[in-house]
Amino acid sequence: MSLIDDFIENSNDALQPLYNGNTSSFLDTAGFEHADPVMLETGFVSAGLAKDETEIFSLDLVQFQFPAHLVAMSVSNEILVMALETNHILRIDLQQAHDVEDIEIPRKSEGKIYKIFFDPTGRHLLITTEQGENFYLFEKWKKAKVLSKFKGITIESVGWNRFNGSSSDTSTKKILIGSRNGLIFEAEIEPTDEFFKKEEKFCKQVYSLNRNVPITGLRIEQFPATTRKYLIVAATPTRLYQFIGNATPSKDDEVASMFESLFASYAINPVFQELPGDLNYSELQFYSQYQELQYQGAAKNFAWLTNPGIYHGSLVFGSQDIGDSVIDSAKLLPYPTTPNNDTTAAEIPLSIALTEFHFILLYKERVKAICQLNDQIVFDDVIPLVTGEEVRTMTVDNVKNTFWIYTDSSIFELIVSKEDRDVWKLYLEKQQFDTALQYCKNPAQRDKVLTTQAEHYFSQKRYLLSASYYAESTVPFEEIALKFVERDERDALKKYLLNKLDKLRRQDLTQKTMIATWLVEIYLSKINMLEDLAASSAGSDDISNFKAEQTVLEDEFKGFLEQYRTDLDKKTTYNLISSHGRTNELLCYASLIGDYEKVISHWIQEGNYKQALDVLSKQASVDTFYKFALVLMENAPSETNQAIRYLQYVVQQLKNTDPAIHNFLLTLYATQPTNDESALLQFLASEGREPHYNLDYALRLCSQNRRMQSCVHIYSNMGLYEEAVDLALKHNDLELARINADKPEDDDALRKKLWLKIARHVVEKKREIKTAMDYLQHCDLLKIEDILPFFPDFVHIDEFKVKFLLMLKLVVNY
Repeated sequence: MSLIDDFIENSNDALQPLYNGNTSSFLDTAGFEHADPVMLETGFVSAGLAKDETEIFSLDLVQFQFPAHLVAMSVSNEILVMALETNHILRIDLQQAHDVEDIEIPRKSEGKIYKIFFDPTGRHLLITTEQGENFYLFEKWKKAKVLSKFKGITIESVGWNRFNGSSSDTSTKKILIGSRNGLIFEAEIEPTDEFFKKEEKFCKQVYSLNRNVPITGLRIEQFPATTRKYLIVAATPTRLYQFIGNATPSKDDEVASMFESLFASYAINPVFQELPGDLNYSELQFYSQYQELQYQGAAKNFAWLTNPGIYHGSLVFGSQDIGDSVIDSAKLLPYPTTPNNDTTAAEIPLSIALTEFHFILLYKERVKAICQLNDQIVFDDVIPLVTGEEVRTMTVDNVKNTFWIYTDSSIFELIVSKEDRDVWKLYLEKQQFDTALQYCKNPAQRDKVLTTQAEHYFSQKRYLLSASYYAESTVPFEEIALKFVERDERDALKKYLLNKLDKLRRQDLTQKTMIATWLVEIYLSKINMLEDLAASSAGSDDISNFKAEQTVLEDEFKGFLEQYRTDLDKKTTYNLISSHGRTNELLCYASLIGDYEKVISHWIQEGNYKQALDVLSKQASVDTFYKFALVLMENAPSETNQAIRYLQYVVQQLKNTDPAIHNFLLTLYATQPTNDESALLQFLASEGREPHYNLDYALRLCSQNRRMQSCVHIYSNMGLYEEAVDLALKHNDLELARINADKPEDDDALRKKLWLKIARHVVEKKREIKTAMDYLQHCDLLKIEDILPFFPDFVHIDEFKVKFLLMLKLVVNY
């Protein structure tokens, strides 16, 4: 019977919940599903030891009936491999947990499996024996192959190369191998199906520690900013070595060493940290923030298990060169003491694992977790062992961030859930407020951090900083405002109010108005205070500082008014600014809220007509134009002419059609201190039959300013031809009257009526009968009998005899 058949037979009686491949837990709904247990032939089953979900750490036993004792185990990228003392390898894809592969190691010697090493991709497995025989197993192989070039090397550690090569490359790429006797080898293994071709491309010794000690840890890291520069970390039970330098791979020679030149720089003077002790083993673990295969980054932290304790710190990659160190903030954490009868002793762990915030320590009978932030034990649980069962070690899937403990006959998963849940509290205790905020999970936690931070700065009299954080907290407004008022910290109060105002909702109108008004008072008081200080410091060196500070504050206040003008009450704000005698600020506020009449009135009262005209030209209210145009025309004619030229350009060149602009330009034309109407008439004519100015306003304005010809033009444009003719005759402008009398071309009756008005005016008013007879030739609608009634009773016919006979002749001929 084969091993797998024996395994299946012994597993048939067990109820085995289905494992769906998520290695975060073998118990909850993300792992084993308890709803409907089903039979599985793999032997995986939860023993139900997981604790409450609120626990960060929980130990979960995975039932697996081993056909033989477990020697070594490794998990990588959700692939689990186990080495049994019978020289068999079991391989399980945790996403297809029902399929267990049984692979036998070639029995060419009596050597027992010592350790196995699994690369991060879960494709390459190295197997080493006590006698220095080594084997290689690729991801799809059903049989391991002997690595003849590795013969005699008992492997203690492997530094996998995660940076060189592509994800589709089946080769291991250049890797480093640490031996039992202090030697480091560089090798590359590439799986092949060719019978006579060896998998190992090359295997070459590149460094010797010159000490007969095991190299218990190896790590290859690439400098983020310089892809050719590498860091190699090697650990022994008492020393931690660092090698920094450029790697020099050869493109032409496949078997060329990549790291030999790097190690050569340390042949004489190696760089290491030594922690003496009599421990014959150690472990080196790293934590990287980005663990996915395609996004792997440089390691962030490290932990080294040594005899004195856990030597740990962070890795900082910069401009380091040969002989330098990348280790920063290194510390030695002694192991926690364990009560033993009447004494306490610090037991040395068997293995260590590193998470983002915790050290996980594995002992002979229990597992502990220590928080890195406060060195406190946060988890301590007994491993449920049977009699004679022996804990082996711990293995970590660094890609999926899962943690596994195994004995010679059991497997446990240490489930880590939400380990950053309480981190914000720990950073808060350490007064690392910004970091604490990053780990807050809800508004209540965030408010606690902000409040504590504000109180901390307040106690240190750093009031401005305190104000910023108080404004983001939910501490009552009145309480904080009173704190700053009692200490007369006006600047801090201003900052607090500004931040609070900025965070109020749009519908909080009353609160916004109240706070904004208070800020106006604070700004004005501070500006006046600085002005008084500058005045009292005349002749001293401080005067320039006071004036500069005042200028900055005035600019800030104007910016405040611009931003919050809609939240301020107009009347209250006017009164406040006026009471402090701040004219410039008053004018600024008036301009911001569109109260241009107040601004213009001020400049006119000051006699600054040019400034008044500038303000007038920037606003669009027609009534304001009308109100101030005459005053400005009288007092600033030259500036007004400049305005006319500018508005002409806007209307004619820019084709502006805004009625306010056209009305204002009309006003400027009509109010010019001259009797010449040519410019005004030209403007009116250019507007056409559909002018952009207001006709009623134009007629009223021209009439008030005695622009008769323009009034006639406007009457005509409005279709009021009779009024146009009457006005022209009233001013004895016969030519203008005649022009307008002919405009109603489609209304003969009206034309005749208008011409009769002209004829009557000529006869009755001017007594020019001859001229009246001439009009009979200009208008085909008039006949002599139409104008005869206008002649006086006693008139000499000699004055128009010739014209009269001519007219009679025309009538006879007709």
